[in-house]
Amino acid sequence: MNIFVLLYNSGTDEEGIHSIELKGRTIVLMFEDKDDATRYCGLLEAQDFPSPTVEMIKIEEIKNFCNKLDYECKLVEKKFCTYNS
Repeated sequence: MNIFVLLYNSGTDEEGIHSIELKGRTIVLMFEDKDDATRYCGLLEAQDFPSPTVEMIKIEEIKNFCNKLDYECKLVEKKFCTYNS
């Protein structure tokens, strides 16, 4: 299964993945839907975070990455970022 993550400095030696800290844990967000990931980028930019890029990657790669670094990964399901009026 492919998911979408947010990367900073994609393709460079200083590449990094967007994560959040919650209760002392580092959590990498994995988006099921590219549009939701793009909307989340907009929310970050509105809070003066650097602009990440949305990259598609296999979920197994992110899970292995997180396991190696003792991070958690959480799947953001499709349309999670949709607001109802």
